[in-house]
Amino acid sequence: MTAATRTKKSALVIAATALLALATPLAAGGQAFAASVSTWDKVAQCESSGNWSINTGNGYYGGLQFSESTWLAYGGSQYAQYPHQATKQQQILTAEKVLAAQGQNAWPTCGPLAGLGSDHAVPYPTTATYPAPSSLPSGTLVKSPTGPAVKVLIGGAGLAVAGSDVTPDGYNLGSVVTIDDAAFNSLPTAPPAGTVVHDQAGGAARYVVVTGAALPISGTDWTSDGYNTRPDMGVPTSWLANAAAGTLPTGLVVMDQSGADNNRYVMVDGAALHISGAEWTADGYNTRTLMGVPTDWLKAAAAKTPSNGIVLMDQSGADSNRYVMAGGAALHISGAEWTADGYNTRTLMGVPGEWLKATAARQVANGSVVKDASGADPSVYVMAGGMAVPLTYADYTGLGYDKRPITPVPGAWEATAVARTAPADGTLLLSPDSTTVWQSVNNGSKKALAATDFGPGKLSLGDVVNVPTALTAKIPTVTQ
Repeated sequence: MTAATRTKKSALVIAATALLALATPLAAGGQAFAASVSTWDKVAQCESSGNWSINTGNGYYGGLQFSESTWLAYGGSQYAQYPHQATKQQQILTAEKVLAAQGQNAWPTCGPLAGLGSDHAVPYPTTATYPAPSSLPSGTLVKSPTGPAVKVLIGGAGLAVAGSDVTPDGYNLGSVVTIDDAAFNSLPTAPPAGTVVHDQAGGAARYVVVTGAALPISGTDWTSDGYNTRPDMGVPTSWLANAAAGTLPTGLVVMDQSGADNNRYVMVDGAALHISGAEWTADGYNTRTLMGVPTDWLKAAAAKTPSNGIVLMDQSGADSNRYVMAGGAALHISGAEWTADGYNTRTLMGVPGEWLKATAARQVANGSVVKDASGADPSVYVMAGGMAVPLTYADYTGLGYDKRPITPVPGAWEATAVARTAPADGTLLLSPDSTTVWQSVNNGSKKALAATDFGPGKLSLGDVVNVPTALTAKIPTVTQ
């Protein structure tokens, strides 16, 4: 609006009659109130000299000089808080609603001068055609006509480009291609499984995408697993950081991409659990999609165990018991504890029976701090060679166990571990009364070790468990 028409500016301020007008059906023959982009350009030239981002501080904003109240009343806030912060298209789309409700006199001088009331063309036809994402090459930046978000096409997927990616990744926002809104929003968020990717900003690291996670490819795997023969796609830095932190979904069956390891594994909570030959068919793993993964990544995943607190069962059902993970071991849950301790409220995961049997036979990792999950026994224990060693408060803090998490365990299992009279043979013990490291021997005795017992190819000080003096004092000593 021009300065000469400021007294009529109130025509742009929403009134009850204007709201009613929005609900009035369009006149027969099409849209009664609409105007082409070129006509809106004339209005803007008259109102603001064609400056769509103008804010002079006079209470009116943007190319068409909206008041804030009108902008908000006609839905402009879906684009931006103030009109001048929105795009030209978004300002015109909002102005179309004002035109439909109030007519061209909402812009008392500039509307009639531009012929706003006589131009009934739709500025942005809903039938506008946009290129299909499938017709665009990988690496193309795309956006929808209704929002500012930008994605880059990689293998048919649309990976979000963050503002922080633009400069370091070298993306040219001047080459963004607009695609249909529905097509933009329905783009997959990750490339197909098997796509090899790297950080668009640079760096030597390479990854393979598997179910949305980016698994690192070691230098050895790059050639031996055949990844060097696949297209290597640059992806947004922020997207890759998130994908590299992801894990494969529980239940996914994987194999060594190189074929050097012919075993099959099932993913459970980030760990790759071995599937025996008998279980491959009997447990139905052969019916699932089998995904190849980098050799070195698989070795690391196969060395992991599910997290503490994960509840497990035999996938085949041959073992009807339930178990909970604690310190790398699967601990049996009694029938009474299943409900009383709340294990029945957790997700129950099926795992290969042979892996479960072996894991149930393991000792909870030395140094793990445990406590009865039911709370019936308030004591806190440290695990040493399968024995749950009680800790006084002084022990708990003095030995540094207050810095470690406490793992709840089934009470019946704990009672058995507490009843042990000594740690298993081979366990290395150190108590605060002495600098001597002891080794459990002879099913209930201990022997002193010398500094020469430790080193490469020998015992490791990293395996020593700090225990209360009360424990080492009661275990009889044997001479060398």
